[in-house]
Formats: sequence, C-alpha cells, structure tokens
Amino acid sequence: MVHDVAPIHVDRRGSSLDDAVALYERVYDSRDIHIGDAARDGFAFRFRAVGDQDVVVGTSDVAARRWGTIVPGHDYVLAWATGPGMTIDTGTRDPVQLLPGIPVMYPVGRDFTFEGLPSGQHSVRFGGAFLESIAAARRGDDEPRQLAFRRTLGVDALRLLRSRIGEAAPRLLDPTAPETVRARWNQSIADAVAAAFDATPSSAPTVAVGSSTIRFAKEWMVANARRPLTVAQVSAAAGVSARGLQAAFQRNVGVRPMQFLREARLHGVRAELLASDPERVTVAEVALSWGFNHLGRFSGYYAEVYGESPSQTLRRRDAPRP
Repeated sequence: MVHDVAPIHVDRRGSSLDDAVALYERVYDSRDIHIGDAARDGFAFRFRAVGDQDVVVGTSDVAARRWGTIVPGHDYVLAWATGPGMTIDTGTRDPVQLLPGIPVMYPVGRDFTFEGLPSGQHSVRFGGAFLESIAAARRGDDEPRQLAFRRTLGVDALRLLRSRIGEAAPRLLDPTAPETVRARWNQSIADAVAAAFDATPSSAPTVAVGSSTIRFAKEWMVANARRPLTVAQVSAAAGVSARGLQAAFQRNVGVRPMQFLREARLHGVRAELLASDPERVTVAEVALSWGFNHLGRFSGYYAEVYGESPSQTLRRRDAPRP
C-alpha cells in the first residue's frame, strides 16, 4: 500500500525519569508507566521509531526497572528483548517471558501489564487494518478480520522470521527510504509475521456486554479502587472478555475501564482530602492509599480534573465536608 503521508520519525534520548515516563506514556497510549531503580551507571533512555501508518519499527533502551500498562489499541505489535528480565501480561495467570532475540506478539485487543529490568527491546507495530488485510490475502479471504496468533514459534518459523526481519529492518529504519520501497518491505515483513505466527481470524465469540454488566463492573471497580487492578481482573469479575468490556466501556461510558478507575480513585482522594485535618494527614499518604504511586502524575491528573492542586484541597478548612 502506498500512501501520500509524511513518514514517522522519532528519536528521543535523555537522562530524566519524568521525560522518559512522559515519552513512554505517549508511545504506549497509557497513563500507567512507572520507572525506577536505575542501573548502576545511572539512568538513561533512548527511543527510536521510524515508519508510517502501516508499519513502525522501533528500538528502545531503558537503564532502569519499569512496569505499568500498555494499550495496543487496534494495532498488532511484534516485540523481542535484547536481554533477560522482560515479562508481559503480568496481571494474568499465564505471563509471558520475553527471551532475548525471540519475537512474540503482544496480546491482541486489550490492555496488558508488563515488568522489565534494565534492558533494550525491539518492536514492529502493524496497523490493524494493514496486517488483517495481509493475513486475509494469504488465506484467500474477501474480508479482513481480527487476528489470533500462535503463541510460540517452531525452529524453522523462527529462523525464517529472523531472516526476513534482518533484511527488512535496515530499509524500514531509514527515514529517507522512498514510499515505494517502504511499502514493499512493509508488506514483506507483515507477510512473514502472518506466516510465522499462523495469523488466522480470532475464534473468540463476540459477547454483547449489556448495561447491567457495565454497571456491575463500575460498582466493582469503585468498591475495589484501593487495590491494584488490571483489565483482566475487572473483566473476570464481570464474567466477560477483556476486549468486550473495553469495547462496551468505550461505546457506553466514553472512556476505557482503567480511565474510569482512575477517575473513581481521584474522587476518593478528593473526598478524603476534604474530610481530613492537614495537620495530621499528607497528600502523599492519601494518594498512595488510593493506588497512585507516581505522585507527580497524580498531581497533574488531579489538577486537570478539579482545577486545583491536591494540597490546596487539603488546606481548604472552609470547604464543605462530604
């Protein structure tokens, strides 16, 4: 596919934790990225991404432990680590260890959690419609559909995929590559991924999520708001798939489940601050008790919603108490 659009080219590096968090929250469309415990030589990060709306090839190095939530949206992501210590889907019973040099596909159609030690990672992000059309063409189908992937690769499939990535990467990482060249290698690497992971239409049934289920999920999150929660836990409690729950929230509530949870926690923090004695309680204590581990970002969320800092709320002795 050839498109008359400007290519994507991002190259960021630095030594600021806050800059790194802000960058990776944009990259992963998340408000739940944490970085700490820098490597012995000090903290540094670098992120590079080159591509277009069909395929973006990225490399990332973070000299610190990190954890949080990734939101792939409608994209499909192939990733592999350069060193040990990266785990994805940590909020489930069956987390996935990223072994150095062994590509895996990110979970499809849902948010998921991750943890990582200081290391690097490479990724190839495919636009959902693009990879689905490539997989449909391989199968001879007329209609592209959401895909499911084999979880692990056999020796031959891994060898062939590595070879194709090795051929495509220098071209795709070149921001000056002509559109026609980029389009050809986009299709080549997408075809290799679809073949290696046996990309087929998802067999998971689509279950309609009704208003009573959404109401239960909201009430359950509010009741458990002080606990660390994942989308997988919320959907399991509600008895629906994570994808179905997220789609229902987007359609009926206007936000993702984790955004709703954050707003519920902010409301809980505000109510507690208004009811507290500023001589006995600190903002940090209240925020941490409601699951906000990054106080700088918490303050930003709070000010965005309520138009004042949490410390201003705590000091308002004349404010009406809930």
